[in-house]
Amino acid sequence: MSEDSALLLKEISHKLSLLISLIKIANRDLIRKAKEEISKDPVFSKVLEISDGTLPAVQFKQRVANETKVSEKTVERRISELLEIGALTVTRRGKEIYYENSGLLD
Repeated sequence: MSEDSALLLKEISHKLSLLISLIKIANRDLIRKAKEEISKDPVFSKVLEISDGTLPAVQFKQRVANETKVSEKTVERRISELLEIGALTVTRRGKEIYYENSGLLD
C-alpha cells in the first residue's frame, strides 16, 4: 500500500469516527434507553458480553443458552433482535458464522 493510500485510509477512518460520534451524541437519549432495556434482559446482556467474534455461532448459542438457562431458540430470537438494531454484527469465515458486539451501545 502506498503512503498516499495509507494517509487516505487514515483520513477516511477519522471522518467516519467523527460521524459515528455525532450520531451517538444526537441520539444519546435513545441509545441510553435502548441500553437500559437491553441490560434488563439476561440473554441480551450475555450475548453482548461474550460476542467478541471468537466462538462459532453454534457454540456461541449453546454457551449463552447454558449460562442463562434458556432455550437456544430464545437465544436465536435475541440475537436476531440485536442484529436488527445494529448492536451485533455477523462475520462469516468459511462455513462458520461469528457474532461480534458492534459497540453501538457502548
